[in-house]
Amino acid sequence: MASVVGSQGAAGTIELSFELRNTSTTPCPMEGYPGAQLLAASGAELPTHVVSGGSFQFTDFSPAPVVLTPGATAYFNLAYSDVPTGTETSCPTATEIEVTPPHASDHDVVAVQITACAAGTLTVSPVFSSSSSQSQTTAPPLP
Repeated sequence: MASVVGSQGAAGTIELSFELRNTSTTPCPMEGYPGAQLLAASGAELPTHVVSGGSFQFTDFSPAPVVLTPGATAYFNLAYSDVPTGTETSCPTATEIEVTPPHASDHDVVAVQITACAAGTLTVSPVFSSSSSQSQTTAPPLP
């Protein structure tokens, strides 16, 4: 199950921290970058371009194996700009995002408002555990 657990923004750059929770009864191994698809209020797909790596508020770090035992959590960061670029005069607002864990075929839909410019460009970090030395959660927890 995916959810937003933190957010912050400044100077046109927004970062969200997502939590991935293993709700199954078996361990869930994962390594790498999550996928994402922005969705309009109607459920229609919006332009989305996912870039793996670091930029904006979080640094680039290498993916490492994460094994989620039942009930355990892992995290990833997602950043975007809400400032129109090039010929954009405005940017569409997504009210939901499909989050696909690394190497998974299924996804969770998370309610969140994202106005991603640059043709829906989203930068994502690799998935990491809370005990990882690579933990880069810079977005503060939601109240």
